[in-house]
Amino acid sequence: MKGLKLKLLLVSALVMATTNLQAKTYKFATNIPSKDAAGTLLTAMGENIKDRTEGRVKIRFFWNGTLGGQAQYLQQVQSGVIDLGLVNSATLENLAPEITAVNLPYVFRSLDEYKSTMLNPEVAKIIEDSIAAKNVYLFGFLSNGFRSIYTTKPTSSLKDLEGLKLRTSPSETYMTLVRNLGAVPTPMDFGEVYPALQQGIIDGAEGGLAGLWEVKFGEVSKYALRTEHTRLTDFLVSSEKFTKSVSAEDMKIVKEEFLKTSKESFSAVAKQIEKSEALAESKLGVQYTVIDKEPLIKRMQPMYDSALADPVKSKLLETIFKIQGR
Repeated sequence: MKGLKLKLLLVSALVMATTNLQAKTYKFATNIPSKDAAGTLLTAMGENIKDRTEGRVKIRFFWNGTLGGQAQYLQQVQSGVIDLGLVNSATLENLAPEITAVNLPYVFRSLDEYKSTMLNPEVAKIIEDSIAAKNVYLFGFLSNGFRSIYTTKPTSSLKDLEGLKLRTSPSETYMTLVRNLGAVPTPMDFGEVYPALQQGIIDGAEGGLAGLWEVKFGEVSKYALRTEHTRLTDFLVSSEKFTKSVSAEDMKIVKEEFLKTSKESFSAVAKQIEKSEALAESKLGVQYTVIDKEPLIKRMQPMYDSALADPVKSKLLETIFKIQGR
C-alpha cells in the first residue's frame, strides 16, 4: 500500500514538473496605454489565455512603448527576441508593401464596411501571407477608429492646412496623404508627439481624435478637422519562435482568444472614442470642424491609381473593392 502511494506521489510530481516545464511567459510589446479600450481588451485576452491553457501560456504586456517604438520592437519580433506585438498597418506597410491598400484614404467609408472587409478570410490571407514571408505571423487585429487632423493653430478648412508641419506615421502612404492635404509630413514616433506640439516643432498631427483626451494632446492642440480619411489598423502579430513554442492544443486557444478580441474591438473602441472626443471638447476646449470630404477624396485618387498599377499592391486593393462592391 505504501509502495502504491509512493508511486502515485511520484507520478503526480512528474506531471507537475512537466506542466511547469511547459508553462512559459511571453513578452508582448505595444506602444498603447493599458487603461484605454484596446489595452483593456488585451489585458482580458491575456487573462483568458492563461486561464484556458491552465497557465501554460502567460502573456506579459509591456505598455506605452517600454520596449521601444513600433518599428524597433517589430524588428525584435522578427528576430524572436520579443514574442508578440501590436503593430499598426502603417508600420507593417514598410515591411510588406502589399498592405498599402488598407492604409489608403477612404478605402473604408464606414465602420460596417471596415468590419466586413477586415473579417473577410481573403483579406486576412493576403495580409497573413505577406508578413509571414518576413518572419512575422498574423493572429488578429484591433479596430482603431477613423483618423483626422488636429492642430495647434486655428483651422476650419483644408486651406488652413497648407504649409503646416503635421506629424504622421513613417509610411509612404501616410506621408503622401499629408502632402495631398497641402501640409508638410513630419514622421516621428508617437511618444514624441506631445513635446513636439508643445515646443512648436510640429503644427499638428494626423491621427485619431481620441488622443486629444486620452494622451492629452488637446492641452496643446485645440483645433480638429474631421477629415476621417483612414482607419489605421493595429495588428496582433507574433514571432516564428512563438508559433513553434506553443503546443497545437494551446495555439488553438490563443487563436480563438485573439479572434474574439478582434471582434470585440469594433464596439469597444467606438464607444471609447466617442467618450474621449466629448471629454476633449468639454474639459480641454477642443474645437471640432466637420468638412466636406468630396474635394479631399478627389485629391486622393492618384494614390489609388498608383496602387492599382503596382502588381505587389494591387491584389489586396482589388480584393477589397470586390468585397465592397466598388
